[in-house]
Amino acid sequence: MSPSGLLVSSRAFLKRHRGEVGTGKTLLLGTGAYRVTGFAADDHVLLERNDAWWGEKPGVRTLKLDFVPDAGTRLVAMKSGAVDGALGLASDEARGWESAAEVTYTEDRSVVALAFDTGKAPFDDPRVRRAVAHAADRAGMAEGILHGKAQVAAALPSPGMWGDLLPAEQVTAAYDRIALPAHDLAAARKELAASGHPDGFTAELHYPGSGPQLGKAALALAAELKKIGVTLKVEEITLEQWIAELGSGKFPLQFLWYFPTTGDPAELLDAYLHGEAEATNIARYDQAKVTGALKAATTETDSGKRGALLLEAVTEAAGDLPYLPLWWASTATALSGRLALGGGDGPFALTGPWAARLRSS
Repeated sequence: MSPSGLLVSSRAFLKRHRGEVGTGKTLLLGTGAYRVTGFAADDHVLLERNDAWWGEKPGVRTLKLDFVPDAGTRLVAMKSGAVDGALGLASDEARGWESAAEVTYTEDRSVVALAFDTGKAPFDDPRVRRAVAHAADRAGMAEGILHGKAQVAAALPSPGMWGDLLPAEQVTAAYDRIALPAHDLAAARKELAASGHPDGFTAELHYPGSGPQLGKAALALAAELKKIGVTLKVEEITLEQWIAELGSGKFPLQFLWYFPTTGDPAELLDAYLHGEAEATNIARYDQAKVTGALKAATTETDSGKRGALLLEAVTEAAGDLPYLPLWWASTATALSGRLALGGGDGPFALTGPWAARLRSS
């Protein structure tokens, strides 16, 4: 749960409308900068400025937030002047908006990675995991699919996640020492030949329809794996289906696509590398040194020592390759010349009360 998703409301109101709060019938009662005055599921939400709000007076009186899943439809609406902007545009989509709006790219500290189920064949074999990693052209994905608006990832937490714990140069040096397999098909063939699956195998990789960039990456990986005798079946599914499949154990190869809501690397590490995190550790990775370091970090009060323990967990796990980090992405925000977003555009700019910072230009 993001802190920005917490609602301060009336207990009596919530009790009186149990089961209906947040619907078109009951809406919401809160303390925010805007009042919800209308809601139509899967279509739009209407907001009106709350002049009794305790914070700085919002610069825009009314807002209508339309839910438009189709990328082409959103762009047409922007070019026609029907909308004043779009939030959370994927990097591969945002370039088309640059001629119609002011587009700002912000490192959002999100990560995309392949998650290997280390408890299920064929990915319980470290050589198979390394073969897949050698087949993945991660730099090509960042440049070709995301148009250079992403960084090739060395680990799950992006460098910016360590800001309050460790100096940037210490994190950079540690990440530079993580030697993830480079894109090398000859090396991929060699690893596969020495594995328990020398004749190849067939696997599935699903991606949510809301992440077309993941689909492109999956197809690029499938094309490379085909060259070494591995068949990867790629399928688009709904976001709801994809979430339901995570950690279900049904598919030994999955995408990890995560957007941190805090600035702490433990948010990712405790969830995905901790041997006792059964609900979220989709790689089913359990390594005593890694889990020990993560446990020790939970009781360490010195920020530097805590950061060192978390970094130890990252570097220790890297060699086992339970996850193959692909990229750290950026989020694009597009606004017309009529609006501006005040207060900075950092990685968590859109997780707080961002609407209160909108200003008419």
